[in-house]
Amino acid sequence: MKTLHVLNAAFLTAALSSSASGNMAPPTALQSIELTPTSVSAVQGERTLLTATVQDAQGQAVPNAASVANGLGGELASGSVQSTVSVGGVTSAPVTAPGDQPAGSFDLTLSADKLPVTPGTSASLTLNLTRSIGFSGAVTVALSGLPAGATSSSVTIPEGLVSGTVTVKAAANAAHSPPTAVTLTATSGTLRAAKTLTVTVRGRAGSLDTTFGAGGTAKIATGSGFDYVYAVAQQSDGKLVVAGEISGAYNDFGIIRLMRDGAPDPSFGTGGQVVIDFAGDRDTARAVALQKDGKIVVAGGATVPGDTERFGLLRLNPDGTLDSTFGTGGKLTTAFPASSADRAGALLILPDNRIVVGGQASRSSSTTGVDFALARYLPGGALDPTFGSGGQVITPVGSSSSSDKIYALALQGDKIIAGGGDAFAVVRYSADGMPDGSFDASAVTTSGIVHSIATDDQGRVIVAGEQATISTVMRLSSNGTPDPAFGMGGKTTLNLNPGLESRATGVALQLDGKLVVGGWVQETNSTNANFALTRLTPAGQPDVSFGQGGTTITATPKGNERANALLLQPDDRIAATRIVLAGFDDGPDFSLTRYWP
Repeated sequence: MKTLHVLNAAFLTAALSSSASGNMAPPTALQSIELTPTSVSAVQGERTLLTATVQDAQGQAVPNAASVANGLGGELASGSVQSTVSVGGVTSAPVTAPGDQPAGSFDLTLSADKLPVTPGTSASLTLNLTRSIGFSGAVTVALSGLPAGATSSSVTIPEGLVSGTVTVKAAANAAHSPPTAVTLTATSGTLRAAKTLTVTVRGRAGSLDTTFGAGGTAKIATGSGFDYVYAVAQQSDGKLVVAGEISGAYNDFGIIRLMRDGAPDPSFGTGGQVVIDFAGDRDTARAVALQKDGKIVVAGGATVPGDTERFGLLRLNPDGTLDSTFGTGGKLTTAFPASSADRAGALLILPDNRIVVGGQASRSSSTTGVDFALARYLPGGALDPTFGSGGQVITPVGSSSSSDKIYALALQGDKIIAGGGDAFAVVRYSADGMPDGSFDASAVTTSGIVHSIATDDQGRVIVAGEQATISTVMRLSSNGTPDPAFGMGGKTTLNLNPGLESRATGVALQLDGKLVVGGWVQETNSTNANFALTRLTPAGQPDVSFGQGGTTITATPKGNERANALLLQPDDRIAATRIVLAGFDDGPDFSLTRYWP
């Protein structure tokens, strides 16, 4: 059933005017009323002009019928729509529209379904209008449900045009907003269409994201003494898993999980925290990684009976309980041959769920000293006999007086890149665990420490760390030689506070090829440090569109905050991949900050 609005006073084109004096003409006997055309197409939202001819008994047109201008009839019948007009008791034959005529319609598509806007600016997107089934009218579009501080005016796409632009403005003092679902409603008469658009009021590149934690910083009180954060990873749902050392009677592996925006996740462990002891002594988690099934693998140093530190490895279920199918009750320790102490500092999950752990083996009684140590485990926790010697590899990098420790691991195809110190060392291993002689990074092996490694789609290797107590970033070709197209001869030095210590502890590659480098820098006239975040162009130069000249330094009232890990936090709700730094302060708290890219 449809309603056909085909006739009103404005469209009655017979003689409807009154006499000049404003009085109606004397009554006339009416014989008939004829409406033309007698059949129209019923299209919802469209108006059709009908002509009404009023005649007397002699067949003459009656000139003054204004008093019946509103005498409309709208009768609905099954399968058809009819409209009549009645004048002085005489009713016209109905004008009929076939009932199977479809309604006119339109649809909108948006040039984007996510719209970020920075305070004090505006952002726009294009609306594309498709009209169909005879509809040709104008369409008005309005937004509702915008974040606080954001406004938008309605937009009309006139008849004959097929696109328009909608603009959202954010006030200069608008607060950052979480991604907000906004309704875009388009109307024309009784026709209506709606779309959903996600609008986010975001900060400038390098600024703290104030929707994270409290004002951009999430601080989580953990143990009773000093606690340390060394690693962070992100789940597929955006939650953050942070690993380190939580104080107590003996310091233990501490793992916390945060919601996407920095609040503790109550569904994990106890109030978002899990504390794991290995053998009643000090244990420190230094690396964390996530399996595809959501299980959490954590590696570090575990003190075993005899007061000896060994590789400590555990796996948690997604709810924070130990995974009993891994190791012994979810945990295991590994000792290296002829080593007096071992410590894990880096972790990789391979595509087949085998686990690679890197760290150090102490063979001070030999001629090699402290050496790079790697172990590969099968998914259930047993050492993988196809890797190295019984699942283990020890690599002397420097002389017996050196302290060669793996702090970072990355995959380059099926090969493993390991980086550490004390010699700013980078070593590549084949899939079977043997050092790869075709990779030669000896040109970059100088005093210092590699803390983080990333690889790009060209197989190049980006390493970040410190040399001479200054933050340093290098890019190596796929075979290990310095890349002359990056920085100065393959190297960029970040002298964040001239004359004072700084350290790059994390590096990540954005989709646009820019690099983000996180760590900390010492304050002037103080032994305290602050979180530091720098963005570099693909050529290794500071990106001046980010922070202040390419760098953001974040100080808090507690002071002495040191970031030890960095990750990029993609979020499918917004058109931005935000940056998270994780570390600790003198609170003592686990401390994380998030920044706009």
